[in-house]
Amino acid sequence: METVRFCFLAALAIALPSPPVCAQSGAGREPLAAVELGGEWGFINRGGGYVFDRHFEGAGVFSEGLAAVKIGNKWGYIDETGKSAIGAQFDSAGDFSEGLANVTIGGKVGYIDKSGTLAIAARFDHAWPFSCELALVETNHRRGYIDRAGKMVIEAQLDMALPFSEGLAYVNQAGKKGFINDKGLFVTDFPLDEGAGKFSEGLTVVEFEKKWGFIDNAGKLVIQPQFDYAFDFSEGLAAVGKDQHYSFIDHEGRIVIPPRYSRALGCDGMKFSEGLTVIQVDDQCDFIDQTGTVVAHTELHPMTLISSFSEGLAKFMLDDKWGYVDKTGRVVIAAKFDYATDFSMPDKTAGPTF
Repeated sequence: METVRFCFLAALAIALPSPPVCAQSGAGREPLAAVELGGEWGFINRGGGYVFDRHFEGAGVFSEGLAAVKIGNKWGYIDETGKSAIGAQFDSAGDFSEGLANVTIGGKVGYIDKSGTLAIAARFDHAWPFSCELALVETNHRRGYIDRAGKMVIEAQLDMALPFSEGLAYVNQAGKKGFINDKGLFVTDFPLDEGAGKFSEGLTVVEFEKKWGFIDNAGKLVIQPQFDYAFDFSEGLAAVGKDQHYSFIDHEGRIVIPPRYSRALGCDGMKFSEGLTVIQVDDQCDFIDQTGTVVAHTELHPMTLISSFSEGLAKFMLDDKWGYVDKTGRVVIAAKFDYATDFSMPDKTAGPTF
């Protein structure tokens, strides 16, 4: 299958920025973000203007051309013009991924296609978006994985499990913690602690004896556990730290940006996006590039939570309100929303949630 093939090829392209794993992105019309203000949800463009006349009781992000919206007490989907694509009929609705979306009907979860047809019967207690042709599901407090036909391909006998990323998934089976492949076989043969991330650029963070390191998708420990904390790789670099100071390392574990930044306050960024991350410099939040050079100053103070860049803007939270800042450090949409999502192209796949 082409999507499964892409899951493994994506791990080989570790030096290059890439779209979300198992996702295909195309040319949408303009990036949009979902925002909440006073209990009403709508969609804005990068100028901060609402793109649809109507507002909703709830909304998700656009994914594969459709966004879940709540109308009254039910959820349906709209297209990028704001028109109803699938009528409001579900108790809850998730993002489309690989052509299917998880929806709740009568307390059970199944999957619909883009026509709104129920493709996989609503029989699960919980379910997650498809990733690498498999979806994580839960029934009777046990987790397993189904294929696109709804067949249980990895039996629901796992105490804990995460969605697949780059062909592997972290699970806990009767106390054995590690990563499995799409056949349900463990690829890690050494004990792991509770902590583990998703695979990104061929590597993932793992916790071993209270220290963090990285394994590759063959299950081999490639960067020894030595850090007090560590985060997923993004754009070739990963944030790691000791004693409340962090640095950025490359895929070989070499320090690229020295440990001169404190992780004590909120504006510190844990990953690069679109070539930048945010750090604390004295009493403000600034942006650095992948050499560690400060390239933009902001007027946002260190208690501001700043997210990753997406489509040229990064959302931030200040005094419990959300706004957006651009790559020059300028606030382009004031912090006035009760909640806000990242900007994304409407036809882009949202990707698996961890």
